[in-house]
Amino acid sequence: MKTKDFLEKAIEFAKNLGMVDNGEATKKKKNVVIRKNISSDVGNVPYFGFIRPEEQLSGPYSDFSLVFFPATIDSNLYVMSLGVGSEGFRNDYQLASQPGTRRMFLKILPQEFRYSAFCKPDFTDIETAIAFGDTIVDSEVNLEKYKSVLSIGCLINIEEEKDLDYVYAWIAQYAELRGWASTKFQRNNAEQAISKCRQQGKNQEQQERDVVNLLKSRKFVILQGAPGTGKTYLAEKIGKEEYNTMFLTQFHAETSYSDLVEGIMPKLGITNSVVYERKEGILVEAIKHAIDNPDEKVLLIIDEINRANLSNVLGPVFYLFEPKRQSVAGQGLRLETMGDTILNKVPDNLHVVATMNTADRSIAVVDFALRRRFAWYTIEPRFFGEGEGKELFDKVSRLFEKHASDSELNLQPGGSYFIADNREELNAKIEYELMPLMKEYFNEGLLSGAKIDFSDLFYQEIHKPLYK
Repeated sequence: MKTKDFLEKAIEFAKNLGMVDNGEATKKKKNVVIRKNISSDVGNVPYFGFIRPEEQLSGPYSDFSLVFFPATIDSNLYVMSLGVGSEGFRNDYQLASQPGTRRMFLKILPQEFRYSAFCKPDFTDIETAIAFGDTIVDSEVNLEKYKSVLSIGCLINIEEEKDLDYVYAWIAQYAELRGWASTKFQRNNAEQAISKCRQQGKNQEQQERDVVNLLKSRKFVILQGAPGTGKTYLAEKIGKEEYNTMFLTQFHAETSYSDLVEGIMPKLGITNSVVYERKEGILVEAIKHAIDNPDEKVLLIIDEINRANLSNVLGPVFYLFEPKRQSVAGQGLRLETMGDTILNKVPDNLHVVATMNTADRSIAVVDFALRRRFAWYTIEPRFFGEGEGKELFDKVSRLFEKHASDSELNLQPGGSYFIADNREELNAKIEYELMPLMKEYFNEGLLSGAKIDFSDLFYQEIHKPLYK
């Protein structure tokens, strides 16, 4: 396909999204300038792209643009990128600083190696040069002049139908960024193009399969996520379906070594005098069961593992949690409640899955040594099926995507906050669960840029203000 033909296709598609360009002979207000710098003059870097309507048809420009760089004139290979004009920011700095701007394009960024995708962690950064992958370098697209102002992009082959889908998705996403659409038809066109390439979150079956495979290969797994995402439910479901025996405990601030491993507990004797006896913790119970039943698959679930002081709770058994530890004769840990048995690793048929609430800011710090011993799997918020609260869940998700920093994404409430049998029940959940939760976040200085949007959302839903 020739560059001119590709350009015409891109423009025609953009018009179906509400684009009104510099050549449009209508009474509609112009909302874009299209650059067509596709000459093969010596020293020229050919490109075409969509830029802000205030800019000129040639020369330096500012703010975000969606640009296509061909390897050569009429080449099939292009680098497609959202970038900033060489004059930097004039109107789009706030847009660049919103995490949602980065995420909307990241979700439609191709993942396969051949695309040689790139993405800056900070879109306000127009000083640091992109380190392009080998595929882009080998394509000979000349980007030396622009490599510090390109924010996100990839290499595409316009002869590939799948790659054209990505082109249309990126144009549609840029249309949403700029607010081109003025009709429902145009908005639907944009959503259809984006949804064709948008990365989808994993459903429960996929999550369950991932965690089961991790347990087989790593033995020790921590499920982390915000409240209401179904971490404990998933752990128990795996225990019931994949294991012969399951042990379950929940950590809290007072959990101690004696609760998990072993300790000495007082009790009244026959003469009402206090006597002391050894008591084994749930870890020892699970280990003993695994040793006595080598043909069984045994699972220990530790709920809310980070609510306890882990250094005190684990004590000397800490080193047993090593997936690849090999037994060494005569070396290991002797536990009083296990008699002469010496442990230097957790039995092979015993696996451990723990849950961690990422929204709990009063939790104990998990040190790097523990992190190395466990595989970490994130359970992202999702709505469970269809129902009264799905539309609200989607609205809340979009606000988190727009405003939350990377760490603040861990605060997004899970699907259980939105499950309701009727509108009355959902309204009660909004007023007595969601509004207090979000207000607490804002009072702690979190998601500060989202306060107005959430206030508007809750008022629209139940006609009650977040702040009185």
